[in-house]
Amino acid sequence: MSMVMTRLARRISMALGIGRQTADTNESTSTPTVQVALNGGELRSDVPMVQLYGFASRSVPGSDVIVVFQDGDRSRGVAVATGDQRNRPTDLQPGEVCVFHPQTGSRIWMKADGSIAIVPHNGQALLDGTLTVTKDVIANGVSLVNHLTSDVQPGSGQSGPPVAT
Repeated sequence: MSMVMTRLARRISMALGIGRQTADTNESTSTPTVQVALNGGELRSDVPMVQLYGFASRSVPGSDVIVVFQDGDRSRGVAVATGDQRNRPTDLQPGEVCVFHPQTGSRIWMKADGSIAIVPHNGQALLDGTLTVTKDVIANGVSLVNHLTSDVQPGSGQSGPPVAT
């Protein structure tokens, strides 16, 4: 009986691995695969990587990888999570959520006060479609709804540029 328990304990202990990605993600197949270096010098290639429905990312070498091994069989692993501790945001408050790009620092940040900050590293954001705003848009201190203009001329004359409030 102790032999059975020993085998069971070994399978359980072998069911999870934490390692480091050692090569670029292979995206040429329907399911991306990674190469992972695990503890004890164990190297696993072509490990399928599953991601959450509706989300996609491509981890880079040096990223942390969590691998689940079916029945504790180290030849049947599936990468279920990746992360990169080298460049993660460290300024989040409790309860905040941030989608970020580890190399550039660009982020979509859902803050504790209920606001959402979109912070592109290069200062540019692209929206391919119509933007509908139900309140106001403020650009460089000028309200789209309540802005004043300078150099107003009577009648059909032209006015100057908007004035920041």
